[in-house]
Amino acid sequence: IETLGYRVLGVQPNSPASTAGLVSFLDFLVGVNGEMLMGSGEGLQEGDEYDDIDFPALLKENNGKQLELLVHNIKSNSQRLVNITPSSEWGGAGLLGVTIRLDNYGGADERLIRVLSVEHNSPAAIAGLVPMTDYLLGTTSSSFDSDSALAEVLMVHSDRIVEIYVYSSETDLVRVVTLMPTLSWGGRGLLGAEIGTGYLHGFPKSCRNTDGASVERKIRMGVRPTEKALLMEEKEEKSNSNQNGHEVEESSSQEEEGEMVDLTALTDTMSGKAMCFAEQMEMELDPSAEEQENQTAQQSAEGEESGNRPTPEPPVVDANNLFSGPPPR
Repeated sequence: IETLGYRVLGVQPNSPASTAGLVSFLDFLVGVNGEMLMGSGEGLQEGDEYDDIDFPALLKENNGKQLELLVHNIKSNSQRLVNITPSSEWGGAGLLGVTIRLDNYGGADERLIRVLSVEHNSPAAIAGLVPMTDYLLGTTSSSFDSDSALAEVLMVHSDRIVEIYVYSSETDLVRVVTLMPTLSWGGRGLLGAEIGTGYLHGFPKSCRNTDGASVERKIRMGVRPTEKALLMEEKEEKSNSNQNGHEVEESSSQEEEGEMVDLTALTDTMSGKAMCFAEQMEMELDPSAEEQENQTAQQSAEGEESGNRPTPEPPVVDANNLFSGPPPR
């Protein structure tokens, strides 16, 4: 528990978190106003529980008041104090404008996924991943602390858009890339890239002297981009069911807009507890990626309408085959 903290996942532009200089995925919030968020453990007897700080409640109590945060950075392996003022009037979602998740920062700089090679015309190439200098960090709700964690995300988002945070040791920036894992790109694996994990694939010494920086992302209210195709398929199924002459009552508000996503209650069974200091928010989808996703969903709907042949079941793929090759030993 000594190395537990709240990992910074996403920072909104012009937010209190942005003003404080918090860095996505590289920064952990570990203390506030001279106290450890997870408790110091001093004076505890065997069987006693740590006196953790209720961080969300603390932020609400100090709305408009300055707080001093203790931040641990896993790249520079250093800690710094930053001043931040929670506010409900800064113009965006939440009091800090940041998404955080409870995580372990001990050894996190060695639990990285490094891109070693990228196949031509693969999903990794289309997403703009750069061999040897790019590190896959995670999504808006989970971190990639192993290749199996990445494999699960790729399988869940097969033929769908997913946004992934990537650190570049060349630019010293954490950016967000739009990726659509698929087995139909003409090569091996959903990603089409060779990756490496473990001690030999940690951050290089050349970038260890800085805390890094992150490209801020706007957020919007609405439906998850990865669920848009499913909504379109449901519309198509209802449209087909209406051909027998029976009318089906539809809820226009939910069908057109999609259900709102409440990330305050989001939990991730793969990687632990997720917290977001916003009520309902979602990452902004790149316009070109959104257009590509709509075309994919339209082609899927046209294939179902033709009825010439049933859609084949997706093959069962071993986790080791989701990339272009196994990680080097």
